[in-house]
Amino acid sequence: MTRTPLRDASPETFAALLALDGRMKKSLGPVLYDLVKLRASQLNGCAYCVDMHATDLERRGTPSRKLHGVAAWQESPFFDETERVALAFTERLTGGIGAIDDALWDEAGRLLGEERRSDLIVAVGTINTWNMAGVTTHLQPAGELAPA
Repeated sequence: MTRTPLRDASPETFAALLALDGRMKKSLGPVLYDLVKLRASQLNGCAYCVDMHATDLERRGTPSRKLHGVAAWQESPFFDETERVALAFTERLTGGIGAIDDALWDEAGRLLGEERRSDLIVAVGTINTWNMAGVTTHLQPAGELAPA
């Protein structure tokens, strides 16, 4: 069954989400925001978003080892303190509301500051909304894989 994607079914809502997405990218920076989006998309099983954000990170020069390491970021040596706190926030908020303990809250504040920490909460909510739309409407990555 074909389902109408959000961009076609509700263009104004789609535009509002794009604007919010742009604000989060500006606040967190494109690489950190894409790492957040990639990890949430992995957790939510959104193939379309995983493909898009991994491709975006690749285009920004993120090494492939780091891209592959996102799935196991806690054990991977490829992430700095700020990326780790953002990925921890992402996992905990994607796993359920209220899962940010005081230690993580304080660490995020130290590394990101008040505004960026607040924006990180909204960023995780935004990608989770995109993931819900993508999974629910059965969006799939476009194109074929290039031969190895």
